[in-house]
Amino acid sequence: MVRPAVLAPLAFAVAAVAAHAQPSNSPEQAQRAINPYVYMMDKAGHKVLVSTQFWRNDLKYDDRSFHRFLEVLAQLEKRGFHKNDKATIESWDKPQPFSRCFVYLEDLQSGRATKSGITSGTRVWCTETGISEIEIRNSDSPKHVAEIMQRFDMMFDKSRKAVQK
Repeated sequence: MVRPAVLAPLAFAVAAVAAHAQPSNSPEQAQRAINPYVYMMDKAGHKVLVSTQFWRNDLKYDDRSFHRFLEVLAQLEKRGFHKNDKATIESWDKPQPFSRCFVYLEDLQSGRATKSGITSGTRVWCTETGISEIEIRNSDSPKHVAEIMQRFDMMFDKSRKAVQK
């Protein structure tokens, strides 16, 4: 027979493991999360803000998030964007002669609730497209970065054509 004194720590351990498996939208978790971002710009002056979140409750998940972040940055560099601290975006609403885009990785707004908790996703948007932001779910999918970049290319192309008129 298993004693209650043995079950209580075991139940706590199982609950702790389950709590660390997914991003959380609790206020305590939000305090622990780290939100790095990078501003990038191409030779034409088009700007991109890439941001992610490290939840700091599951090292393996954060490692995968870090690699997705680096993959997106590498893909943008292949498209001619480079880190530029002067590429800040003062206003998203004021018309400019260049495109302004964002890629928010590990974003709870684009996530969805599941039986095991909340999953994060990605949001992509560019100014002057006439389209609201695109949400891409399931950021742990192996094809996630390719899908992000496909959506980014579509949005950026529309934005670039609109601001050149």
